[in-house]
Amino acid sequence: MTTYSERILSGGRLVAWQRFARFRAAAKAIQRLAGPVEKLLDIGAADGIGLPFLKTAARQVVSVNYYENHTQEFRAAHPDDPVLTADARALPLADTSFDACTSFETLHLVPGPAERRKCLAEIWRVLRPGGLFVCSLPVEVGYPALIKLAARAATRHQVDGMGFSLALRHCCYRWSDLEPFDRGRQIGFDVHRFVRDVGNIFVVLQTKAIPIPVLFPMNMLVVARKRS
Repeated sequence: MTTYSERILSGGRLVAWQRFARFRAAAKAIQRLAGPVEKLLDIGAADGIGLPFLKTAARQVVSVNYYENHTQEFRAAHPDDPVLTADARALPLADTSFDACTSFETLHLVPGPAERRKCLAEIWRVLRPGGLFVCSLPVEVGYPALIKLAARAATRHQVDGMGFSLALRHCCYRWSDLEPFDRGRQIGFDVHRFVRDVGNIFVVLQTKAIPIPVLFPMNMLVVARKRS
């Protein structure tokens, strides 16, 4: 069995560069807005692939995984760093106990908008007033939907059920109802709807397409602050 990091790195330099761009952008956003914070919560840490980047933005990083096997991989790679297995919809953590929270390509895997809003409510609860929430999510709507379809076909990395007709609906998401397809994966996920949900309980400070806006907008970095 290969670890999460090994699977990412085996995808080649382009895949690794795209993934690491998210961690770098999030760490820089936290440093710019708050300096190194005291405690940071990372949801969906896998085996800790992003931990070296997050440690530049926080004195302590507490990591959370949904899957126990990811937690075991994390402990093997980072035995001195805290990690727990938990559901982001019901975090076993105290209120206002973190200065920042990050999540990378994880929250869209929670099935449906209503369940994701539970995650956002939990993140809001564990953040102190003024705390930062920084996450990255896949852009599966608009013209990136067709770019990604072509890229997946070229690399033989298909998302089950995503064909040309459905990708075209994602491309025309403003006139299509994607929610019936939203089951906690890329299909049916509307990142703009998610940003609106974030804005209902946080102050959204920045949204940025990464790694390269316009040319390669594969992911959306969202930077938000808990209202004081």
